[in-house]
Amino acid sequence: MSVVFDYINLVQHQKAKTDGIVSGINDAIIDKAIGKGDSLPSVNRFIQKLGVARMTVVKALNILKERGVIVSEDKVGYFVCDVDIERELKVLLFLSGFQSYHETIYNQIIDDIGESKITIDLFFHHYNPKILNSVLKENQGLYGLYVVSVFDDPQVKHTLSRIPKRKLLQILRPPILPEISSISQDFYQGFKKELNKLGSKFERYDEFVLVLPSNQKLPTGIKRAFVEFCLENNIAHSISDKINKELISPRKVFGVIEDSDLLSVIQYCEEKGFKIGDEIGMISYNETPMKRIIKDGITVISADFLSIGKAISQFIQKPEHTIKVFPPNLIIRNSI
Repeated sequence: MSVVFDYINLVQHQKAKTDGIVSGINDAIIDKAIGKGDSLPSVNRFIQKLGVARMTVVKALNILKERGVIVSEDKVGYFVCDVDIERELKVLLFLSGFQSYHETIYNQIIDDIGESKITIDLFFHHYNPKILNSVLKENQGLYGLYVVSVFDDPQVKHTLSRIPKRKLLQILRPPILPEISSISQDFYQGFKKELNKLGSKFERYDEFVLVLPSNQKLPTGIKRAFVEFCLENNIAHSISDKINKELISPRKVFGVIEDSDLLSVIQYCEEKGFKIGDEIGMISYNETPMKRIIKDGITVISADFLSIGKAISQFIQKPEHTIKVFPPNLIIRNSI
């Protein structure tokens, strides 16, 4: 639409012609000279009409793309997709689900961003590569930043590799693209270190059972740390992909990753009359408010999710290449 040029005044932006183009397109939207779905002039047309360098035009259009105001289509051009020109950045936040620790992270991000002109759209993939790939492909180029809770999968890795490096942040799980920014947890060395802090508490029990569901793409570091810890400390151990009533017997310590398995162990212990912290030991992964009070407190190994949320929000507000790994901490309560 050549009407856009009526709104671009580079005389007022001699030192920042990019800003002049952005401002002009924004003014055209404000005046409703162009609206959602309307096409913009081609890059070549901008160059011819304004007498500026190609890089200047592309940079201006990319700014508007990152704000979610315009979108580009290969071999077709640029189109207005949103008239909210006040937005500074549009972020796609892709979590695996919305458990208690996800809520902690999300709320911290929202609190830190405050009243800034950053928009965050929340999606969930539930460790399903088809969902993740579909959502990211449908929203390719529509966001200025993609913050994704990753998991190791060839399809996911391929899809993420198509996002520009500076627009991607991998979170929570170990990064699957090592050269790309990431904020993750230490599932191996950190987990093993915290288990070692329990020391003599394992002497009261005959076996350490790790409940590790096979239906989720859980980090391999947890299993490796568990096995190495048990072998190094001569602790009888086993791994079960699901919890059942027959598995519950006295003098066992259960390590559970999923909260649903934690509740199942508690239920079966009540049915059999076993007291947690006495006949049965319990260690859970990831702190939640519930674990502070249920059964007089459940021992947990957990990362500081408030700090993780703050680190993510800092990256969103100032996206600079970063590699951060948050170690877990042991919180000993009455369950062991």
